[in-house]
Amino acid sequence: MNALRTAFAYFSILPARSADAPGAGALAALPLVGVALGALAGALGWLASLIVPAPLAVVVASGAALVASGAIHLDGFLDAADALFASVPAERRREILKDPHHGTFALAGLAIVVPAWLAALAAIPPAAWPWAFAFCAGTARAGAVANAFRLPYAPGGASAHAFERRPPPALFALGVLVSAACGWLHPWLLVLVPAAAAFGLGLGSWCARRLDGVLVGDCYGAIVVVLDAGLLAAVATALRWGF
Repeated sequence: MNALRTAFAYFSILPARSADAPGAGALAALPLVGVALGALAGALGWLASLIVPAPLAVVVASGAALVASGAIHLDGFLDAADALFASVPAERRREILKDPHHGTFALAGLAIVVPAWLAALAAIPPAAWPWAFAFCAGTARAGAVANAFRLPYAPGGASAHAFERRPPPALFALGVLVSAACGWLHPWLLVLVPAAAAFGLGLGSWCARRLDGVLVGDCYGAIVVVLDAGLLAAVATALRWGF
């Protein structure tokens, strides 16, 4: 329970009341945090859709998801975009990751990911948002955390303690199962769970190659954002074709 409380305290704005630095257990609990935040944001968006026009409900749902996570993953995505796409040595890329300012690559990435995320959300019926958000948010985080089992983490930084040991497999597996269970009405969604893991591991390997074989917290955030948008798009497309 302490690991879950710490995970909510660090990876969300919910009042979890934990002063502990995130450890390996909190990292393993990240998919469970994603499920909870996704269900909350989806429910708020669905309720808004009963009152306001559909485009405004999309804004409510997307805004709730962003605010509930404290924008921690989006911030990592922006930093990683600037660093990983820069044509500079790996050491310089790690320096860019520490720069609080955002440059051209961050803005370009934002211009691609956000419209894709919003378009996918708009294509999903609002009544399906609670489970779709929960499934995608949990599975995206699981796909990112899978990298902690195989790739080393760069020393130093506020998140380094979470990567000193491998995440507890049982807690991580529970998060994966709960994420998958959110799509029980559509069994085909199970296919997306290993697909997200494989894609997340591939993204992690690419990031590590750009950083001399290690990952940092910003890379994990970037993987979460990319997977979340991709999973929402996959869900929207499948629902469109009646799967």
